[in-house]
Amino acid sequence: MALATLDLSAFTNGEHDKRAVFAADLRRELSRHGFVKITGHGLSNEDIEDVFTWNKQFFKLVIGDKAAIAHPGGSDPQRGWSAVGKENAASLYRTGFLKAKTANTLKDSREHFDQGSAQDLNYPNRWPDEGVLPGFREFMENWYEKMEAAAGRLMEALEEAFQLPPGSFLNKMTHEKNASEARLLHYPAIDMAEIKQGGVSRIWPHFDLGVITLLFQDGVGGLECEDRTRSDNFLGVGSNSQSEMVVNVSETLQRWTNGSVAAGLHRVTVPKRFDERGCGMVPERFSVTYFCKADRDANVGALPQFVSNECPAKYEEMTAIEYHQSRLKSAY
Repeated sequence: MALATLDLSAFTNGEHDKRAVFAADLRRELSRHGFVKITGHGLSNEDIEDVFTWNKQFFKLVIGDKAAIAHPGGSDPQRGWSAVGKENAASLYRTGFLKAKTANTLKDSREHFDQGSAQDLNYPNRWPDEGVLPGFREFMENWYEKMEAAAGRLMEALEEAFQLPPGSFLNKMTHEKNASEARLLHYPAIDMAEIKQGGVSRIWPHFDLGVITLLFQDGVGGLECEDRTRSDNFLGVGSNSQSEMVVNVSETLQRWTNGSVAAGLHRVTVPKRFDERGCGMVPERFSVTYFCKADRDANVGALPQFVSNECPAKYEEMTAIEYHQSRLKSAY
């Protein structure tokens, strides 16, 4: 099964009929698979080439410069650098939507940099000194706003697809209170032998916490999503180019739709072309994500349009920050 690729420009620039077709296709693919690939998203090839350049430059910094802006852990939104093994998806998702039992010793082999909105004074960003990485902050703040805009267009399309009143989703994820996070990810090169021992993976199967996740990835590969047609099977999620966006459903959208659109289970593992060798080094991998999240004071219980006598509410009402903090406290 190959994931569909949809052109978002048909929605943003198209006439009514084209907008309706895109919205319906987006709803169908996300409902079926939890994943879809997007072109025409509004970010230029230059934007994407530049963000990967900055990604690599950041992770080349000496440990001391990265440690100076280290995320302290805990349940607060992530800001700054998290070292390899600091956050572990298996621990984060042992409870919640992931039904499979996982050992508490499983580790992820990745490091990442996280940022929030420049307007977020409650959880301020942690930036390297300008002299350490000149231009990094300015570029990443602009990148964040471009990803915010792309996420908003996708959520507007989903409102239309579900025939919801305008703002049903978007009024819960406003620019003024934006709680979303942009992340740069680096998966260091790793020996196949270490992975085959079973205690370490690039990232173990998990769901994302927000509404939707937008991702760009390099050509190394290894991202896989659950095959919902076959139990315990995963499918490779490759990109035709570095500029092709991968979008997946996250836990909050599942809650808002009362399970109508299920979150996409995914992992990053050894690409099949390397796995077939059975030994040797798996090269480093880089990716860039935007975790589109609800405003912290927004209710993440089921929206009334998705609740009926035949389908009562499956999820308790709580604010987004309450939900995220309850989940994040086990990640570190």
